Amino acid sequence: MAANRITQVKVAHLHPDQVMRYEQLHREIPAGNEKHMREAGIVSLRIFREGYTLFMIVESDPSSAIPDQVIDHQLEEEWHRLTGVCFSEMWKDASEVYRLQS
Repeated sequence: MAANRITQVKVAHLHPDQVMRYEQLHREIPAGNEKHMREAGIVSLRIFREGYTLFMIVESDPSSAIPDQVIDHQLEEEWHRLTGVCFSEMWKDASEVYRLQS
C-alpha cells in the first residue's frame, strides 16, 4: 500500500499574535474535519511550528479516497474562517531539495 502514497510538504506563516489561537484550534479539530480528510485519502497529516513558520507534511493514498466524496462546504468554510485569520501567508507547496534513497 505504501507504494501508492503521495507526500506533500507545505509551508505557511502565522501572525505573531495568532500562534496560541492556531494551536488551540488544532487541539480541538472537529471530528467532521478529520473524517473528511480520511475520506479524501489522507493517511497522515502533521503540522510543525518553528517560530511563526508552519510546516505541514501530508501523506495521501489516492486509492483509499472515497470516490465521488460529498464535500461538506459549510464545514470547510467554517474551518477556513476560524484558521484563516491566523495566517500572514497561507499554505504554499515547498520544493524538495534533497532525498536520501535506500
